[in-house]
This record gives sequence, structure tokens and C-alpha cells, in this order.
Amino acid sequence: MYDNLYCKVFIDTDMDYDSLFELIKNCVAGRKHAISFIITDWCDISVRRNKEYKQQQHLIDATDFLYWRYYLDIDPLNVDEKLYIRRVSKLLKDLREHGMGVVIACEFENEVNNMLGVNYCERLEEYRMAKELEK
Repeated sequence: MYDNLYCKVFIDTDMDYDSLFELIKNCVAGRKHAISFIITDWCDISVRRNKEYKQQQHLIDATDFLYWRYYLDIDPLNVDEKLYIRRVSKLLKDLREHGMGVVIACEFENEVNNMLGVNYCERLEEYRMAKELEK
């Protein structure tokens, strides 16, 4: 049992904001609530442009997720903890299947990464190598 189920998800993609927003909305079967908010029956998601994003920094080190282009703020809505964590995990899986770099930051990040079979360090190294090949 976790004290806080809020999570932040950093996303690296070349996709434009509107396309990313629509993809996330479809992945979670949500509806647009405001300019940057998606509401579902299990969470609120705020889709944000990262003010820390700097293209030059990204070109130097694409694995430095603090500087990735987008992030999500996800808050649960009256949902069972285990179900919420499974649904967050599924969202990350869906985004990764669309070729995005995704890193979660929260109290339950290890549980999510275990569900996805992801070792954080190995995943970032694979992502870095793929980005290098794109250059």
C-alpha cells in the first residue's frame, strides 16, 4: 500500500502535442476535459509540454528524461490501488509500443517496471542506442 499514487511520466517522442494528446486519450479510453486534461473513470491525466525541454540538450543526451519534450501528471480517481497501477502500466506499455521513450517517477515505479519487465538502466541504454542509430 502506497501513501501517494500520483505519478509523473516523462515522454520522449517527435510527435506533435495534439497527436500525442489524442493517442493518450484513446489509450486510456478517456475524454478531453480541458485544453490539457484527460478524464477517465480511474484517473485524471494532465498532458504537459516540458518547460525544461531543450533540443540541444536532447541531442547531446537523449536518455536524460528530465529534459524530454513532454510529461504526464496522473492522479487516481476513487479506484483500487492495484487496478490503478495496472492501468498506468498498460498506458506506458502502449506508449512504448508506439516507439516512445517513457520513464515513470512515483512511489510505485519499481512495481510498474516489474510488470512491464523493464530494467530502467537497460531500457535507457537500449533507447540511447536506438537514438544514436537515427542520427
